[in-house]
Amino acid sequence: MANPHRMPKACYFILPNEFGERFCYYGVQPNLNKYFQLITGMDKVQAKPNLNKYFQLITGMDSTDAKVYSTAFTMLAYFFPLIGAALSDSFLGKWWTIIGFSTVYLIGMILVTVFAIPDLIGPVGQVSNFLTFLPMLVIAIGTGGIKPCVSSHGGDQYLPSQEAGKDLFFNIFYVSINVGALLTQFIVPELTKLHCYGQDTCYAGAFLLPTVVFALAFTIFMSGHRFYRIVPPLGEFLPLKAVRASILAARRHRAATPQERIAKGHWLNFAEEEYGGVFVEEVRDFGLILVPVVIPFAFCWM
Repeated sequence: MANPHRMPKACYFILPNEFGERFCYYGVQPNLNKYFQLITGMDKVQAKPNLNKYFQLITGMDSTDAKVYSTAFTMLAYFFPLIGAALSDSFLGKWWTIIGFSTVYLIGMILVTVFAIPDLIGPVGQVSNFLTFLPMLVIAIGTGGIKPCVSSHGGDQYLPSQEAGKDLFFNIFYVSINVGALLTQFIVPELTKLHCYGQDTCYAGAFLLPTVVFALAFTIFMSGHRFYRIVPPLGEFLPLKAVRASILAARRHRAATPQERIAKGHWLNFAEEEYGGVFVEEVRDFGLILVPVVIPFAFCWM
């Protein structure tokens, strides 16, 4: 019988992946301001809204177009966790979702590293909008897609008899996030001070380190495949199923008598016979998050 307080062996392959992802993200994101100042010639005040000014100055687009691109990057980074979660639960499963989106993430990091080489993709002001936005788009898709899957994949490694030991995994998981973010913010900025490609700074070298760290962490994660308990996907697109359940419940609620409505309680409960009480409860809980939390984010992205 499995020790209820011991962390499963599979978790030792999952934790480095989260460490590497956070090391990678926080190795690049805080340095974008100075990087944009270097390649565009903008001053510190201009670089504060870095993506907006970056797109505006490196491509020559006006401020309105630049805001569209920078807002799109932020929106996609927070939108793709919804896509990653839906694909994971419905069709791919957590394993293949993490593999797929981590690969995309790694490609994005390679692009950022390569594009940081001075004048490689063209002189400042002559780079196409597509090339300018491409690394940000790829990274947004990758980081968003894996975000909802890694921690839950770790939770899947625990048997029902090991529920008491889950706290240990999630505590270490949280520590790995913070340690990765902390270390990279000390190391990567120092690498930008090196001299390379005839420049007084070396952002290509600085971005290379988190790229390599994430690649190693990703390799460790893949090597643990034989130890993982892989929960199969349901094989049905859950968002569409939730919409169908909501429509059915709304129609039945509308046709029901006052007494039937009182007996059912929540209007979504009218779909319990076809979709089951557990699924209806999950749809109801998601609705409580969607309306007050997710929808207002749209105004923050504007």
